[in-house]
Amino acid sequence: MRILASQFRAARALLGKDQEDVAAWVGLDRREVSRLEAAKYKLFSSDAEDLQKAFEKNGIEFLPATGAQGAGVRWFKPGQKDRFRGAQFRAARAMANQSMRDLQTLSDVNRNFVTRLETGQIGGLNLETLKKLEQAFASLNIELTAESESWGAGVRWTVPDPFG
Repeated sequence: MRILASQFRAARALLGKDQEDVAAWVGLDRREVSRLEAAKYKLFSSDAEDLQKAFEKNGIEFLPATGAQGAGVRWFKPGQKDRFRGAQFRAARAMANQSMRDLQTLSDVNRNFVTRLETGQIGGLNLETLKKLEQAFASLNIELTAESESWGAGVRWTVPDPFG
């Protein structure tokens, strides 16, 4: 399965890891991970496979594009502690390759709030704010996928080829 650069960014964000951590898992340089995530650099297939396996070992599942839906990532198992879905929002923002400023402009949600949400530093969440963020990601063709009894929450493209 071909993994998109956006999936690697989202997987790393879902785990809350930085590029240096991920690079160390497979013996790559942080700059190689950065170039891969920017889609400016192609890893040798063995490096990409090693990176995918490392994410999978850490509980991430890569979802292939299907006829109606695009590729994505999610937790292999349900039950991850993500009370206000901050890790999911962080992964969605990473998948879309959006900065905090970009998301603030798109959603009309203050970026300081988004930072607190993504880092789990909020005590509550206004449903209107939640809706604004979800709509912003929907406009970018990204959905936050729900947890089920069989797998965990995640993010995915809503179109088979987001770059086509």
